[in-house]
Order: sequence, then structure tokens, then C-alpha cells
Amino acid sequence: MKIELTKVQLFLLMFVMQTGFVYTSFQNVLIQHGKRDSTIQFIIVAILFFLLLLFYERMHMFFFLNRFTKILYLAYWSFYIIVFIVYITYVLTTWVFPNTPNIVLIAIFLSVCFYASVSRPETAVNIGVVLLPMLFLFLIFMFLAVPNLHITNLLPLFHEGKDKWMLGLIYSTYAFGGAEMFVLLRKYVLENKKIKSKVLATYVIVLTGFYFMSILFTLMFFSLDEIILIPEPILYILHSLEVTFVKRLDLFFIYIWLSWSLVAIVNYVLVMRLVYFENKRKAPVLQQLIFFISIGVIASVLTRFAVLDIFKNYLVYVNITFSFLLPILIIVVNIIRRRSLSKFDSSS
Repeated sequence: MKIELTKVQLFLLMFVMQTGFVYTSFQNVLIQHGKRDSTIQFIIVAILFFLLLLFYERMHMFFFLNRFTKILYLAYWSFYIIVFIVYITYVLTTWVFPNTPNIVLIAIFLSVCFYASVSRPETAVNIGVVLLPMLFLFLIFMFLAVPNLHITNLLPLFHEGKDKWMLGLIYSTYAFGGAEMFVLLRKYVLENKKIKSKVLATYVIVLTGFYFMSILFTLMFFSLDEIILIPEPILYILHSLEVTFVKRLDLFFIYIWLSWSLVAIVNYVLVMRLVYFENKRKAPVLQQLIFFISIGVIASVLTRFAVLDIFKNYLVYVNITFSFLLPILIIVVNIIRRRSLSKFDSSS
């Protein structure tokens, strides 16, 4: 299976996959550990992410997956999608459909994901475009909360110990999970010309700004003691706003976020298709149907608050391993062995 991407499509895929899962919840776990210094810790990790993209861009020709690393990444992405579905189900049953069985919700949105996934690859690539107007609308809604913000909540800075700083830096990486998608999808970019550093910087600034605003708003809207008790601070902020044109602004955003999340799952499955179906296989549609059914069954079993709490606290270490450490290790090993994508393609 092959696709061709423009640079815009590459960054759109990455943006959706890097924000779809954690955007509504990571502020809670980050601020719990990093306190008021979370803003500084997040900026530091964003700079490191930019440097990582520069490294990936320069060395992407040395990143390719052998059979073992393919299995590792396919297992990781499958697990990530399961956690994603568990969290979506939890949010929907908490905020929108409290009386609907979990299996029904899971079956509905996985059916939509399956339909999109068995369509042409171009469908999964371009479907994220429909989200852009929704995201701009969401930003407008967020700024309606400005009169309720207290800038003094951001102070004092540099008041936490080393343990808080370390955990804050670790949980800041939640926002940049999926970084491996850049180095993995880079070979599909049309003309394969070098992506300039200012283009990478622009993407990092947009992604960082999108997250940074949510961190600032959360810190200025709630006290530190309140944030600990609020798992989805963005939804609570929108829920508290009173506007004339819609009764509950949080529900409006949940529908936007649900669409956003479904597109993220479709994009993750697209990447899995690129890896798994790199060589032609029989009955690809049947295999994808079996995959979605298996994912749905496992997710319905794991949809428990206690399980989700474990995922929220420890998934970050899995993300760090597969988004940052393992790609760097693969690149370094292939540099030492002098194996690149061009040599691998020619030999195969």
C-alpha cells in the first residue's frame, strides 16, 4: 500500500493525531505534577520537540522498520487506539449519554472509523480538513472565558522542587506523543525535498500555541486544589460559560471533539495499514474488520474509571518510549550499520 503526501497533508495528519486523544485531559495531569511551573516546563519540552523534528528530518532516511519493530509499533498503536476508545467512551457516558451501554457507543463510532478506513487512503488523509473550521470555532468559544480568568493564579513561578519539575517535564510530553509519525510518514512526501526548519518551526509553534492556551486558561480559571478534582478542565470551563446562542457550550464542543477523535483514530489506522499492508496481503477488508471488532471488544471490557486512571498516569512512559526513544535508537543503529531507506528499497 502506497500513498503520496504533500507537506501540508503530512502536518495535518500529525496535528490531528497529536491532539485528538489528550487535548481535553492532559492539562489536569500536567498541572497536578508541575503546578504553576507547568507553563515553563511545557515550553521547554516544546523546544526539545522542535529539535527532535530537526533530527528526524535530517536522519529520516535511516528510519525503517524491520519485522520485529513493525510488530512492536503495530502493538503500540493498537494499544493506543484501545486507550483512546476507552477515554472517548468515558467522556461520552459522563457528559452526554449516561444511560447508553458502553458497547453501543463503541460500536457506533468504530463503525464510522471502519467505513472511513476501508475507503481509499486519500479519504483518511484529507478528512482532517473538515476539522479546521471547527477548531477555529472552538478557539473563539474558549476566549469567551477571558472575563472569568485570574492572571494572578499563574504566580509564583519557579516555586516547585526538582521532583515536581521532573514530573512536569515528563507529563508535558503527552502533548507531543505521536512524534514518530513524522519520521515514519516522511518518506511518502511528494518530491522528497528537504523540509525547511522554518516550516518545522511553524508547525511546532501552532501545535504548542494550541496546547499552551489550554494550559494558561486552566491555570487562570481554577485554583490548584480545584484542578486536582477536575479531570477534563476544558469541558468544565465551557460548561460554566453562559451564552445566548446555545444552551450548553460544553456539549457543542464534545461533538466537535468526538469528530476530531474519530478522525485521529482513522489516521492511526491509516498508518497501521501503511505498515502492515506494505506487502500485499489477502482479504485486507476482512482483516481490518477483525481488527476493529477485536479493538471494540477489548475496549468495552476495559472501560472502567480505575483502568482509565492507570492509563492516564502511566501511558506517558509508553509514549516517550515509542515516540522519542525507540525512533532515535532505530536511526542510530541503522547509521552504525550504514543502512538507509534507499539501500533497503533497492535490496528488496
